[in-house]
Order: sequence, then structure tokens, then C-alpha cells
Amino acid sequence: MVFEWVMGNFFPMMVMGLFAVFWLSFGMLQLPTLGLALAYATPEDPSGFASPQYNAVIALYLLVWGFALFTFFIFTCKINSVFAAIFLFVSTGSWVLSGAYWKVSAGDFDAASKLQKVSSFHDETLLS
Repeated sequence: MVFEWVMGNFFPMMVMGLFAVFWLSFGMLQLPTLGLALAYATPEDPSGFASPQYNAVIALYLLVWGFALFTFFIFTCKINSVFAAIFLFVSTGSWVLSGAYWKVSAGDFDAASKLQKVSSFHDETLLS
């Protein structure tokens, strides 16, 4: 990202920065050592990761990121079709993963598992 900035390629630098912020922040939300889910802990779920409220918060987080990534898709439609396709697939994947977290918060674990598999297959297809 820094080298793109040094070379004067602002848009690729911004894209790399956006993906870095997204994946680092999403990864930080999943770390049990940070104790972010402890605010949602109950006697039945001492970690808080299975609480409906925590999963709804993560679902909302992914929903908002999906709209941010979709905005970048709109920006890239005239610039580069490869960038546009990447942003379209990643925003769709973010929304599907958000749906999985919504299903977990509602207690529908079968549908959440299916949505998670679709989202991971979607991302693996994009990366290959």
C-alpha cells in the first residue's frame, strides 16, 4: 500500500488500505483474547460469543462494510472491470456472511451454517 502511494497510484493505495482495515478489524472482532464478547456473557455462555446480541452486532458491522464495499464497486465500474468484479464479489460475500451472523443471533444454526459455507466458497472462488 505504501509503495502504491509512493508511486502516485492513489486509487490502488486506497483499495489496499480499505481491504487492510476491513480484514484487520474483522479479525480483531474474532479474537477471544481481547474480551470484546465478555460484555454479552451470561451464566449459560461465559464467553459471550454465542449471545444473540453479540452476533447481531457483528451482523450489523458486516452489513455496513458490505455497503462501503459496494460503494467502491460503483466507483470502480468506469475505472477497471477487475476491481469492479472484486468489489462486487466481496460486498456480496460480506452481506452473505452478515446473514449468517443474523441467523446465529436468531438461533437458526442450520441456515447460518449454510450461509457461512456459501460465503467461504464465494471468497475461495474469488481468490483462485
